[in-house]
Amino acid sequence: MNNFIDNFLIARNPEWHWTDFRYRSQQIAQQLHQDNISTLAFWFEDSASFACALLAAWQVGARVLLPPNLLDENTLWVKQNAQFLMDDAIFSTYGKSQQVANTPFEWPNQGEIWLKTSGSSGEPKIIRKTAEQMWIESQAIIQSLQLPKGDIQVVSNVSPQHHYGLSYRVILPLTQQWSIARKQALYPEILIAESNLSDNNLWITSPVFLNHFEPQLKHELHSQLCGIVCSGGVLPETTAQKIRDNFNAPLIECYGSSETGAIAFRADNGLWQPTPLTRVGLNEQGALWVESKWLLEREQTADAAILDKEKFKLLGRLDRIIKFADKRISLNQIEHDLLKHPWINDCYIAQHSKRQRPAAWIAFNKQGIDTYQVQGRQAVINELRQYLALTQDKIAIPRYWRFSNKLPRNAQSKISRQDFDNILQRPQGMLNE
Repeated sequence: MNNFIDNFLIARNPEWHWTDFRYRSQQIAQQLHQDNISTLAFWFEDSASFACALLAAWQVGARVLLPPNLLDENTLWVKQNAQFLMDDAIFSTYGKSQQVANTPFEWPNQGEIWLKTSGSSGEPKIIRKTAEQMWIESQAIIQSLQLPKGDIQVVSNVSPQHHYGLSYRVILPLTQQWSIARKQALYPEILIAESNLSDNNLWITSPVFLNHFEPQLKHELHSQLCGIVCSGGVLPETTAQKIRDNFNAPLIECYGSSETGAIAFRADNGLWQPTPLTRVGLNEQGALWVESKWLLEREQTADAAILDKEKFKLLGRLDRIIKFADKRISLNQIEHDLLKHPWINDCYIAQHSKRQRPAAWIAFNKQGIDTYQVQGRQAVINELRQYLALTQDKIAIPRYWRFSNKLPRNAQSKISRQDFDNILQRPQGMLNE
């Protein structure tokens, strides 16, 4: 695995050169070795510091735990499995007194990451990745993205505490010698401001984030944008087209999971192309399986698909395809169709827990909210039902509707079933106004 050169910036605002970054990482590694630390957990606001501490831990073969948040359940998991939790405050002083040689650095092949995720079933699940696996995956990602050579800053709204953010916001810039934007850009305006610190940028985003991108923000961007990567849910075609029309950069969707890592990419709304290091196929139920150079064994997904030579089309999760009146209904396809409507920013469709019919939870944009307030609930429902009738069988059109201005998606862009069931029990008026 290749050596790192010394004359590039690992971070800006403030600037951090690789030589200083490497020295700091070796200080921490020496302190971890001296303290006999084999397992620690991370919770950082600064992704460059996260990257520095991660390399230090891996240099001594340590295991790093990544809780998705610091709620009681995850705090207990950290206490039970890690010797301590490193954060920005501890990082600022840990190992500072160590004297190291600042020797050339190569990517480690030891050390692990443990990611705690809700898992496909909703139950907590621990995903284990090695440093070597993360390296190999990054090589597949860069081959698939096909970005121009040169200095690039990675700016993102996603957290490195999850696999998507970890792979693209930390591992990818480290292996490619790019810069890491330190802070998570929670709002489009922050993403733009961070991007203007560099001449060339790659955005790592999510569909929900791009849904809130206003076209006029393109006038605030004064630097080059070489690409936009999006993952974490369904990207509405209207949103994708809006981004392509307003930002002169390729918009690339990534399909994958914490278990599998990156599986496939597409640069339009067509078929998915697996990475050069990935093979896919279908099991007897028509669900996609994945084999990659960074996986120890075949991973079976719960996503229904159709193969088309070396590419494939996703049909949605098997548990998102329900049978009613002897017909198969794709809940994902209902969402996909609704997201094309000019009133809708976000939506979630699921089977009603008691009445076995599709139910819809809609997040309106300003136009939708204004229409709801002027025309009323029933007129809005009638319009949306008529709109869906153009593409969906009658039995697939939701019978139960709830309306909001925002859906409570978590850091992985998921809606919890409990939140959905709770919202169906609430009054039918416009929620969280």
